Amino acid sequence: MLGKVMRYGMATAALAALCGTAVSAQQENPFRWSGTLGQGQTLEVRGISGDIHAELASGNTAEVVAEKHGRSRDFDRVEVRMVKENNGVTICAVYRPDENPEGCDMRGSHGHDDNIRVSVDYTVKLPAGVDFVGKTVSGDVDARDVRSDVSGSTVSGDVTISTTGKAWGSTVSGDLDVEMGSLDWKDLSFKTVSGDITLRLPSTFAAAVDFESVSGDFDSDFDVTLTRRDHRWVGSHIRGTIGGGGGRTLEVKTVSGDVRIVKM
Repeated sequence: MLGKVMRYGMATAALAALCGTAVSAQQENPFRWSGTLGQGQTLEVRGISGDIHAELASGNTAEVVAEKHGRSRDFDRVEVRMVKENNGVTICAVYRPDENPEGCDMRGSHGHDDNIRVSVDYTVKLPAGVDFVGKTVSGDVDARDVRSDVSGSTVSGDVTISTTGKAWGSTVSGDLDVEMGSLDWKDLSFKTVSGDITLRLPSTFAAAVDFESVSGDFDSDFDVTLTRRDHRWVGSHIRGTIGGGGGRTLEVKTVSGDVRIVKM
C-alpha cells in the first residue's frame, strides 16, 4: 500500500509539472532594509500585488522586510528597491526590472504583468514621528498603533489605520477603518466605491461634514446639525456641521456602503 501511495504521489507531481501547474512558494531570503529617518521625514512603500503592514518601532530605526510569494521561477522578474528621496526613503516592487533599470517610477513601462505570478508582502517598523505612505493595487494596507501621519491607499483591498497623528485613506473595492488622534488638519476626504467607511475621531472633533452614497447609510456618534439633506430616487446626500464646524471640512463618499463616525 505504501508503494502505491508513493507511486501515486510521484505521478501526481509529474502530471503537475507537465501541465504547468504553479506551486506557491515563499522567498527564502527576503529583502531587508533598515535606517534612521528624522522627525517629519517620510517612509513610503509601494506595491502592486501584496499586503503592507506597518507597526510602531521600538526605537528610532525604521525597518522594512519585503517577502515574495507565488511562483518561484518568477521571483527574479520582480525586484524590490530602496530609493533615497529628498525627504525620506521609498521602497518599491518593480515588475520586469529590465524595463525599469532605475528608481521606482514605473510610468515608462507596462507595470504589472499578469504572467508574473508573484506578490510582495511588506512588514514595516515605523519610528514615532516618521510619516508613512503605503500604496498597493491588490492587497490590504494596515498601519496600527503608530505615532505618525499616515496615508494608505489600495484599489482592491481594505485600509486600516490607527495613529496618534493625522490619517488619509482610499480604496475602490474594500473597507476603510481609520482612527486618528490629531485634528491638526483643514480638509480631509475618504472615498470608496464598494465598502464601508468607519472613522474614529477625538471627542473634541468639529467639522463641516459632506456625506454622499448611492446605497448606504450615515451614522454618527456626534450630534450633526443638518444644513442640507437630499433624498434622491437613487442615493442620498447629507451636509451638516459637527461642533460648529471647527474651520475644517470632512468629505466621506461611497457608492455601495455605509459611513459611521465614531467618537473615541
